Amino acid sequence: MAHLSRLSLLIGIVCMSSCAYVDHARHWMGDFVPSVNVARVGGGGHMSMDITTAVCTSDPFVHTSLWMTDLSYKQIENGDIQNGQILHIEMLFPPRAGETPIDPAATNLSLRYIVISNNEVGVYEGGGFGYPIGGHEDGEMSLRVEPSGLALAEKTDGFVDLLSPATLSAVFSGTCDDMAGHRLADGIDQFVTNALGRTIYVRKRDPAVDESKIGERKLKGA
Repeated sequence: MAHLSRLSLLIGIVCMSSCAYVDHARHWMGDFVPSVNVARVGGGGHMSMDITTAVCTSDPFVHTSLWMTDLSYKQIENGDIQNGQILHIEMLFPPRAGETPIDPAATNLSLRYIVISNNEVGVYEGGGFGYPIGGHEDGEMSLRVEPSGLALAEKTDGFVDLLSPATLSAVFSGTCDDMAGHRLADGIDQFVTNALGRTIYVRKRDPAVDESKIGERKLKGA
């Protein structure tokens, strides 16, 4: 009887801890509508994204990769882009209940924000914190990115930087699909590489994955 009482108490504590953590996360997440906002520190420049494509995917090097853009798959694969925005979020690891504090000053995200303006390209990079609900294993995911710093890392010769140093805040909410995510990532990789004139991988390659098969799937789904 005493053993059952201790077991019931333990289950209750675990449930209370987990439920409280999820409730806190849901409260902290707030609005789930996908959004991306970037502002120059100190004012003077601001950009927001009219998101048309959002997808997350598993990643052999980090926990999850998430993509948001105002471009279509076809536009990215064609490479004929005059203006557009792309945000790539790498979730290095998810916060764990009872182990990871929900702290906007912490870092569990790697951020890459790509701006295409009048055919010129700028790539901004930074780090931030976000707590996910769901994940690639669930088929869908939501993630709020707390205000995070960005700085220009790469650019074409004619790109004019009006944002650095910048702060980015975002909300991702979308489906998780490895085929769609890899298709989008491959297209972005090629576009950025072509624009900068040198090999720049936005998505790391996994040597264990046969990329030719991903290409076959991409053509079939095009």
